[in-house]
Amino acid sequence: MSVKKNPNFYVFLGKKYLETHETIELHALGNAVSTSVIASENLVRNNYATFQEIRTKTITVQASGGRGDSKKAKLFITLKRSPDFFENMRKFNEIREENEKNANKLAEESKDTTTAQ
Repeated sequence: MSVKKNPNFYVFLGKKYLETHETIELHALGNAVSTSVIASENLVRNNYATFQEIRTKTITVQASGGRGDSKKAKLFITLKRSPDFFENMRKFNEIREENEKNANKLAEESKDTTTAQ
């Protein structure tokens, strides 16, 4: 995981992987730990997954520019697909489609109002 991406990006990826895999493992190093915690918490809170294991490890990272090595925390979060995963995905897709229809309808109404003036 990376701090360069929003946690929601990893929630999306997590859901995609859980469609075909029973378990997924998120790895995060240093500052990306908070991103992985937020993403995994969102997957669990919305009942797409359950926590199976959380562990940490201290690893040595080679610093660039010859400044020596440093130690960083690495987080491993293992998630298991929720028993309700596929039902929740179905509901999510229905809501997303409904929202897209409403957005398109509003855009059309806005366009019609603008051209009528």
